[in-house]
Amino acid sequence: MPYKNPEDKRRWEKENREKRSTQRRARSRAIEAPIPPQAISSQSTHLNWKALIGVAMFALVGMSAANRLGGFLIEGTKGPNP
Repeated sequence: MPYKNPEDKRRWEKENREKRSTQRRARSRAIEAPIPPQAISSQSTHLNWKALIGVAMFALVGMSAANRLGGFLIEGTKGPNP
């Protein structure tokens, strides 16, 4: 797009107006198109499984670290093993 010369810019815009208008309309339609319900549910399910696996791994690592650092204190037990 020639911006330095205003006349060249106007001529370029006039020559390319239809192409740019078509592109703008296509982008507008793509934005307005609703997302199908299946796409939403599959994405959210995928993210939920990732989150669930992440929480489980975090819990396992935390329990392992707590056990290594001194064990769990459970009522009725003598305390951590040496």
